[in-house]
Amino acid sequence: MTSSEKYELCLRLYNDVIQGYSEHKHGDEKIYVKHLRDVDYAVFEHRKELFKIEGINRGLKTEEEHLEILDKTGHWSTEEEEKYQRLLTEINNLRKTNDNVFLESQRKRIQERIKEREQELIDVGKNRNLIPVTTAETFAQEKLSSFIIRFCLYKTPELDEKIYDQERFNNLDLEDIKILNDIYSESSLLFTQKNINRIACLGVFINSFMLAQGNPFYFFNKRICDLTSYQTMLSSFGNGCKNILEHSENDMPKYEDVDEMVAWYEREREIIKRKFSGKKSAGPPPSAGGEKKQRLEGMSVPQASKEEIEIVGMAKEAQPVNLIEAAEKLKKKLGKDTLDTKDMIQLHM
Repeated sequence: MTSSEKYELCLRLYNDVIQGYSEHKHGDEKIYVKHLRDVDYAVFEHRKELFKIEGINRGLKTEEEHLEILDKTGHWSTEEEEKYQRLLTEINNLRKTNDNVFLESQRKRIQERIKEREQELIDVGKNRNLIPVTTAETFAQEKLSSFIIRFCLYKTPELDEKIYDQERFNNLDLEDIKILNDIYSESSLLFTQKNINRIACLGVFINSFMLAQGNPFYFFNKRICDLTSYQTMLSSFGNGCKNILEHSENDMPKYEDVDEMVAWYEREREIIKRKFSGKKSAGPPPSAGGEKKQRLEGMSVPQASKEEIEIVGMAKEAQPVNLIEAAEKLKKKLGKDTLDTKDMIQLHM
């Protein structure tokens, strides 16, 4: 994706975040997908529990009861279920870690690990799903999915008229429901943490947000509890950028690429953290002559870019050194074509 394409994408998403909905075409009609608030997720959980109770009242077994039957018949053991749940937990933890990792090289390794674990989960769970059955939980999830679609899809940008009332929605065929579900799913694909972080770094947002003193109520003209999850996330990132701009001693260069802006904020954040941490460098004591000796440590960051290495160095209170460039300078200084072991030692002094 080019820098201009990223910028245009961020502007489109920014508009949707401000409006609190995303607009989609469905034939000749427009469908407006409401962005959810944190409290909406609580409503969904409550509904899900009610749907589960409805399923039990219809005579459906719970998932726990179903697993007990599989265990007794030898199709699925308690040990296999424990392994299955451990894999689910590990995958969820890896995904959370991936969202908080800055280095692209580390992110790639985590993503590879996620793929490995997901495949292992599929292999382990084959027998678990061998006997198709509708449990109270799967019944509740299916009912909830339909509820969410009706809850989020509207005819107007004012979000005051749902596209279908309950009766008409219940009469839709499976193909129509699938189309609506795809529209709802696609509407959230681009609202990733990475993209919202990009938006927070754009001048078109951060300048206005700083005029609002970093207060979401002034900026969105909404109570905090009425903000959508995307608006809350953007406010959080925006305040982070605002704090960096207020405490940084450096001016941001004129970047064309929004990802270069993100990287600049990350570097400045590390500099500011060091400045206010109050920690003193834990280097060796001064020599007898009063001169402070430098200590050089080797550290490998596989496949990291120059900017990523600088950030790691800042976190370690270290100055990255390019050994190849340093070796070439030493060759010129000593008038040699090659360096021996004793010469190389000088690079570490």
